[in-house]
Amino acid sequence: MSFKEHFKSVMSLYFVIVTLINGAMFVLGEIFRPDEKFGYEIMLSPLVYAAIALVPMLCIYSKKELTLKQNIIKELFTLLALEIILIGFGFGVDCLSPENLPLTAGFALSVLIIFVLVNIIAWLLDMRLARQLNSDLKEFQSRFSENTDK
Repeated sequence: MSFKEHFKSVMSLYFVIVTLINGAMFVLGEIFRPDEKFGYEIMLSPLVYAAIALVPMLCIYSKKELTLKQNIIKELFTLLALEIILIGFGFGVDCLSPENLPLTAGFALSVLIIFVLVNIIAWLLDMRLARQLNSDLKEFQSRFSENTDK
């Protein structure tokens, strides 16, 4: 896969990530800080977090087709990079303070869940595309064989 194709693939997941981040923010907010109210500027944070989340996905790229083991290792490195970057961006040095530790753990868990869901959604979208391409190829082959038989 070329980098251009990889870029398009990652960018197509941006709004899936934004949607899942919105859901995670709601759940974490209701659990850890249900009384806090925010202004409209908070609506930008899912967009920013999703953009930051795309960076490791774009940086960890291979031109070669990876084996299953290599792909799993690549995904684990991507997840680790996401956790470090997003926790660092979201909490900074306060992530390990005793009062923020439960929220940091919840945040890290939500990053993991979002990462897994995004990969499942990407796999389902790729599977649907593969089925469509195979169907189109079969149709093309049947029309081609009909034309050559005449």
